[in-house]
Amino acid sequence: MCPLLIRTPWLEIHTYGVLVAAGFLIGLAVAAHNAKREGLHPEHISDLGIWLIVAGMAGGKLFHVVFFWNDFLSGWRAEGIRSLREGFVFYGGFIGASLAAIVYTRIKRLPLWKVADACAPGVALGHAFGRVGCFFNGCCYGKACLLPWAVKFPPPHLMAGIPVHPTEIYEALGDVAIFLGLTAYYRRKRFDGRIWWLYVLGYGILRFAIEFFRGDYATYYLGVFTLGHAIAAVTIIVALIAFARQIAMSKRTSQ
Repeated sequence: MCPLLIRTPWLEIHTYGVLVAAGFLIGLAVAAHNAKREGLHPEHISDLGIWLIVAGMAGGKLFHVVFFWNDFLSGWRAEGIRSLREGFVFYGGFIGASLAAIVYTRIKRLPLWKVADACAPGVALGHAFGRVGCFFNGCCYGKACLLPWAVKFPPPHLMAGIPVHPTEIYEALGDVAIFLGLTAYYRRKRFDGRIWWLYVLGYGILRFAIEFFRGDYATYYLGVFTLGHAIAAVTIIVALIAFARQIAMSKRTSQ
């Protein structure tokens, strides 16, 4: 746990922020590279990046306020406006960024699914950096366990001294695996949108599995399931439906 990368009397640089920024820039570079495969100008991806970061941060913060209201209030009472630096929900950022991409592609008259395919591997890789940032920040931690790879956070962490699942690292490794899988499969895609929905499906499955090991929720339904399980399940279902529809449309157009 190392929430502050650099701390001086005049400057504080948070590890989480640095890793999120690094993940965003690397993901954007991957998306720009893939854009060339799709016959798109990389400049369009760079411009889209500004939309994505603004909408993603807004969506992530909105989800945190709505679904983790008590945590938001306690942070606000303790630090005031400074508390807004932390507390972002990936699904909220994902939805916000997706809506921004839809609006952007309509304004610029770009093929939505080609843009989505170009961005998908970069989103997975960038998210991996973000999860490593969560690990250093001490958030999104796991349940107590006695496994050899369990980690202990130092005080003043809520679970200080207790070995827990490194769920942030689990998810980071899973995101890297998704990135590698999408990159390997990219040239074999048969229709636009397939890479994107494979990413959404893959991440939904990954997140659903990891939620069983998360220990940072105040409420567990039936003693096991979390709000993250519900959102991941919806994500999986939407991806399967969209994927099946696109396969059906591809078959009709090829006849």
